[in-house]
Amino acid sequence: MSREPIIRVKDLHYSFREGEGMKEVLHGVSADFYPGEIVIIMGPSGSGKTTFLKLLGGLRTVQKGSIEIDGQLLEKGRKKDLVSVRRKIGFIFQNHHLIASLSVCQNVMMPLSFNPRETAATARPQALDILKQVGLADHVNKKPSQLSGGQKQRVAIARALVHNPRIVLADEPTASLDGKTGREVVDHIQRLAKQSGATILLVTHDSRILDVADRLIELEDGVLNSDPPIEG
Repeated sequence: MSREPIIRVKDLHYSFREGEGMKEVLHGVSADFYPGEIVIIMGPSGSGKTTFLKLLGGLRTVQKGSIEIDGQLLEKGRKKDLVSVRRKIGFIFQNHHLIASLSVCQNVMMPLSFNPRETAATARPQALDILKQVGLADHVNKKPSQLSGGQKQRVAIARALVHNPRIVLADEPTASLDGKTGREVVDHIQRLAKQSGATILLVTHDSRILDVADRLIELEDGVLNSDPPIEG
């Protein structure tokens, strides 16, 4: 594992408007995340986990403190710079957010459509390959409504990883799944991301999947407690 962090977070604060005032949900969070490691982020509801993940992904604006992704400071980035950073990131959400009108293959091709160097002719084989890897080769022409919950989440994994991201951010990817299906989903995330050397940050309440982590961190009351990175 590289000893140079791909993500550096320093003294990160974040507040939401609440009534006539502001409520701070992150209180000076600092952490480094390294290439190839799987980090599970735990903590009670309302502790700031999802907010933290969205800030790392450039989906919320940094208010105070700094986030550096692969050498680029998010709070100083122009719009086109943020787009560049997001292209290095794969997102897996709890509710998978598949587009109902598109086929499974078309959903997975979506991230590649934002790359000007990709065409439909080059994107489709990549989508088909990763769908085969997650066991959905026989479902590529189906619509999301024709899939089970576990299959939908595997499509979401394929979509997140098809463009070989440097970082994968997963927010409660097993929350709506039974134990066996959730385990299969996490095993797919682990295997595919490890093949590419991606860094995985996974928010979860699911104690059954903690064994996949190289490191566990806990966010509670907006404060982060972290185990040291595992040497390797």
